[in-house]
Amino acid sequence: MPAGFDERREAQARAYDRSQALLFLLRFALLFALAAVFWTSGWSRALADGLRGWLPHPFAWPLVCAGVAALATFGYEVALFPLSVLADYTLERAHGRLHAEFGAWLRGYVVTLLLETGLMAAAFTGLYVLMRLYPVWGWLAATAAYALLVPGLGEWGPSWLLPRVRPPVPAEDPELARELRRVGQAAGLEIAGAAWWDFDHQDELDDVRLTGWGRRRRAVYSAAAWRGLGRREQVFLAARHAAWHRHGAALGLIALQVALTGGVFFGATRLVDGAARARGLPGAVAPEALPFWVVALFGLAALAGVVVHAAARRGELRADRFALRHAGGRDALEACLRYRFARAPFAWDAPFWQVALLSKTPTPARRLAQARACDRTPPES
Repeated sequence: MPAGFDERREAQARAYDRSQALLFLLRFALLFALAAVFWTSGWSRALADGLRGWLPHPFAWPLVCAGVAALATFGYEVALFPLSVLADYTLERAHGRLHAEFGAWLRGYVVTLLLETGLMAAAFTGLYVLMRLYPVWGWLAATAAYALLVPGLGEWGPSWLLPRVRPPVPAEDPELARELRRVGQAAGLEIAGAAWWDFDHQDELDDVRLTGWGRRRRAVYSAAAWRGLGRREQVFLAARHAAWHRHGAALGLIALQVALTGGVFFGATRLVDGAARARGLPGAVAPEALPFWVVALFGLAALAGVVVHAAARRGELRADRFALRHAGGRDALEACLRYRFARAPFAWDAPFWQVALLSKTPTPARRLAQARACDRTPPES
C-alpha cells in the first residue's frame, strides 16, 4: 500500500467487505435451500391450489402466478430477516456507514420489502406469461425485455436522459477542455468540453461520465469530483471512460451480458420444464413450479455473473492502461485512489474468491501493480 493511506481504516474496510461477502453468499445459499423446502414440503402446490380456489376464473391464471411469487418472496425475506438486520443494520452501524436508529432503518426495510415483493411478482408473472404465449421463443422475448430494461435504460438514463432532466453546469476551464480533446482523439472520440452536476444527493453518481451518443461526448463530473480533484486527476478519470468507448469495449460488454442472459433464460426454461414434467406438473408454466425457476434462474445467473465480472475487470484494467499512457501515469492513478479512500475507505486487496465471485472491478492493489509494470515497459514507438 503506498504512503498516504490509513492502514487502520483500510483494515476495517477489508473486514467489512469480507463480512458482507460471506453474508451475501450465505443468503444466496439459503435461497436455494428455502426453494427446496418450499417444493419438498408441498407448500408450493398447496399455495397454488389455494389461490386457484380463491380465483376460479380461467383468466385469473396470471394472478395466481403473481400471488405465488409475491408470497414466496415475502416468506423468503421474513425467514432471512435476522441476516438482513446483521448485514444491513448491525454491520453498517459498527463500521460507521449507517447512522440511523433501528426504527428508521426498519421503516426503510419494510418499504424495500414491499417494493421487492411487487417487483419479483411482476417479473415472474411476466416470465410465466411469455412462456405460456410463446412456449418455444419465450426465452428470447424475456431476453429482449431484459436488454431493454437493464442495459438499455442503464446506459440511456445517465447518458441521454439525466443531462436533460438535470442540465449540468458548463465548466470554464480552457486547459481542461484541451486535455479532454486530446485524450478523446486518442480514443476516437470528440469530447466537447466538461461540465459538472449541480444538485443534491449525488452519492450514486460516477465521478465522471461521458454523456451523449456516438463520437461526440461531454465529460460531466460529480460535484465532489469537480471540487475535490485536480485537473490531472479529472483528465485521468475521463480518459478511463473514453477507453471504454474505444473500439466498442462498452458495447461489447453489454452484448456479452445480454448474450449470457439469453443463455440463462434458455437453459432455465429447459431445466424447469423437464423438472416440472418429471414431477407431474404441466410444464414450466405451472405456478407451483416457482421453486424450480428460482433454482435454475439464480443458479445459472450466478455462473453468468462470474463471466461478466471477469470481462468487466479486464475492461477496467484496459481502461487503466489507456489512461496511464495518455493522462498522467501512475501518479494520477494513486491520486485518484487517495481521493476515493478519503471519501469512503476501501480494502486495498481481497481474497481471490471474493474478487472472482463478487467484484466487477479489480482491486486497487492489482491496478497499481499494473501501473508499476507499465512504468517498466518502454513506450511504444
